[in-house]
Amino acid sequence: MKIARLLIAAALATSAAAPALAGDWKFLPILDKGYSPAFVASVTGGLMDPKHVDSGTAWGLELAMNCGLLQTPTGVVRTKLSVNKFDKGGLDLTTVELNPRWTIPVAKDVTFGIGPGIGWVKADAGNRTVDMFAWQAGADLDYRMGQLNLGLGARWQDTVGKTIATGQHGADNWLVQAKVGIAF
Repeated sequence: MKIARLLIAAALATSAAAPALAGDWKFLPILDKGYSPAFVASVTGGLMDPKHVDSGTAWGLELAMNCGLLQTPTGVVRTKLSVNKFDKGGLDLTTVELNPRWTIPVAKDVTFGIGPGIGWVKADAGNRTVDMFAWQAGADLDYRMGQLNLGLGARWQDTVGKTIATGQHGADNWLVQAKVGIAF
């Protein structure tokens, strides 16, 4: 099942990246006079499905901005920094994630984004707390109405190693969430 997820994520990333590879890339756009970060701060809530316990609610915060390091010839790379919290079935997860998304417009005021990410996961299972590195792949759909931003996102996260409780190795998980944010 894990290999199937990896193949799906790789196929989506490859097909979405093809248009972005053609043309001139912009390195360090943050140094350009006209650069605008276009910040959006959001509250998130949704469903997390971790590897060793039943799925349950997760909530968090997200700060999204135009990437200051790299921009593609088409679309916009948006960097999303998020913190998520999950607590159910004796497993308490806190994730801190950095997820760049290559975004393209799909309708008036609607964008679709896809991309990889890296993160840190703190897993607390009973009397054992473990810190783990994580990587993830995900996609987002955002709708902007003036300063109000509404969105949906999904991502799969793979944690690197470590036993968090007897018979529980790693804290891989899926997260599907909605978000409400303000652009400033």
